[in-house]
Amino acid sequence: NSRAYGGGMFLAPQASLEDGLLDVVIIRDVTKLRFLRLLPTVFNGRHVRQRNVTVIRAREVSVSAERRFVMYADGDPVGELPITVRALPAAINVVMPR
Repeated sequence: NSRAYGGGMFLAPQASLEDGLLDVVIIRDVTKLRFLRLLPTVFNGRHVRQRNVTVIRAREVSVSAERRFVMYADGDPVGELPITVRALPAAINVVMPR
């Protein structure tokens, strides 16, 4: 639930690793061409200002579909829909050298 992902894409620019919330970005009713035009704005976070883009913050999110759909996380398949994802605050400890 980071604000930036692979190569500097700011998908959820207001996301925080420390707030215990998931930031879900939803893009609605866009053509493939419109989606491609929107894509460059992900690198500066301006896509969230578009009327077709909604950001939802929640502790738990359930996703379903009317047809078979595989869910991916970080480029890897994690299961088929329906799926429920929960934020687990302080679930891991990160140890770093000083």
